[in-house]
Amino acid sequence: MRIRLNLFLAFIFTVVNLSVFSQSGLNDKDPTSKSNPLKQLDLNMNTNKMDLQNMDILKQIEPSANTSTIYNDQLLEGAVDAGKYIVGPNDIFSLGIWGVVNTPLPLAVSPEGSLIIPSVGEVAVSGLTLSEAKNRVVAAVKKRFISAEITLTLVSPRRFLVTVSGVGQGTYPTSAIMRASSLIAFIFSDSLSLMKSGTTPGEKYNFSFRNIKLKRKNGEIQRIDLYEYFATQNERYNPFLREGDVITLQKYDWEGKFIAVQGAVQFPGVFEYIPGDDLETAIQLVRGVASVANLDSITVSRMDPTATKMEKIYLNFEKDKNFKLEPNDRVYVNAFAEQRRDFKVLVLGEVVRPGNYPITLNTTRLSDIINEAGGLLPNSYLPNSEVYRKLDTFFIQTKNRDTLENVYTRRLNDIVSNKEEKESFDQDLLYKIGRVNVDFSKLEKGDNSQDIILKNGDIVYIADNKKEVYVYGQVNRPGFVPYKEGADAQYYIDAAGGYGERADEDEIRVIKFKTREWLEPDEATIQSSDFVYVPRVIKRDFAYDIDLISKVAGVIVSVITLTLLVIQSQK
Repeated sequence: MRIRLNLFLAFIFTVVNLSVFSQSGLNDKDPTSKSNPLKQLDLNMNTNKMDLQNMDILKQIEPSANTSTIYNDQLLEGAVDAGKYIVGPNDIFSLGIWGVVNTPLPLAVSPEGSLIIPSVGEVAVSGLTLSEAKNRVVAAVKKRFISAEITLTLVSPRRFLVTVSGVGQGTYPTSAIMRASSLIAFIFSDSLSLMKSGTTPGEKYNFSFRNIKLKRKNGEIQRIDLYEYFATQNERYNPFLREGDVITLQKYDWEGKFIAVQGAVQFPGVFEYIPGDDLETAIQLVRGVASVANLDSITVSRMDPTATKMEKIYLNFEKDKNFKLEPNDRVYVNAFAEQRRDFKVLVLGEVVRPGNYPITLNTTRLSDIINEAGGLLPNSYLPNSEVYRKLDTFFIQTKNRDTLENVYTRRLNDIVSNKEEKESFDQDLLYKIGRVNVDFSKLEKGDNSQDIILKNGDIVYIADNKKEVYVYGQVNRPGFVPYKEGADAQYYIDAAGGYGERADEDEIRVIKFKTREWLEPDEATIQSSDFVYVPRVIKRDFAYDIDLISKVAGVIVSVITLTLLVIQSQK
């Protein structure tokens, strides 16, 4: 009797096995055959790749699952929760009757929601949780096979269609392990889905991501809130999908109702307002506060309906986390009042220990930092040493700084009135540098007026004594000439081979290395690293002389004519 029963069960197992696998498409030779509905759904999902770049909250939505066989490779977040998973048609199970038939029996939930078990009968499981379905099936099979160990295992979650209204309206293939966020991400990344409702890719941020309507087959309505879900991982804001679900994506007026969260928070921003939002929700939306946040000092700014009056509400997070926000409230999380910053200066050049040195706020002097850097090296040269400071206009992007500075500083001018003055001003503006006027030589001699207070970001440069002067222009051998203390410009010109053929000896200039000031030779004391420039005599051709003479003559004739007219009128 036992042998005949085992043969009967083996026969039933084979028939059911072939039936289920043929319906599921395992016998299809062509994996993309249109006769295989599960394969076709996979093809549809896989050919529409989701590009979630620059999609704000959509960046965080997981990609859609995909399947390739009835025992599929759908992406899972983890083990299925038997207490939450709802069983439905096309779920694939494996039934074990261990001790009687030691080969698991594959079973599929029928379209009517039942498992048909050979020699046991029909067991209704649709709508039950996985845990409830297991208990019901095991109890039914136990009645037939009393001594066997019975197990029921979910092998493959089902696939089904979900309806979407609003943007991307239509039906979409999903699975029982797919969250609503996966389908929403797919819709907003697929141009064809957007076109169904006349939505352009640029409009996708005009839709609500905190108040998405999900209507279940039984009439239950849930609110999907993607921002809240990814902030808290609370599954009620991003549930798994079921058969008969209808998702409604609706547009949202961002300027009409919002909450803004700023200050010492992780990701400041403006968010859609949902009735019931409180202070704790606001902090969750920005992923928490920064390390410097003072949770005892949170300010909510609330305007009256006329937008002409502002109410300031001061909150403590622990005491007031349930404080209800209103539309268009602005939440500001204050930071602790901390004056201490990473104030520092950079010391370069001829000091014992160059590098960055910490300073205090508006109290550290130049001499303090030079001493901290180990003092000056023997080859230091104070006349050319400098302190550089960032200009206030450096906050503007470099490529736009000069143009904007030009506009700002000329706005209320009273001297730039013609083309030549404008060109001169523009040229002078380009020479703006962050040099601080300090005379290191006087500082070394004890002049405390030169011991300036350093600012954060200053650069102290101690020059080296190059012991040379550069001579160029109309000289025979332009280049560096060894420095000689007390020597005049003529000495360096002679050392550079003397004057060239077209040298203009009356217009020689000494250019100071530090300030780039041009001085006449008898007014300048030449120092190491200075420049001596000998300009060229500009020869004019005959036409130039004739033109100049004619212009002068024209002026003289005009003056004489005017004089004669004045004399004649007085007679």
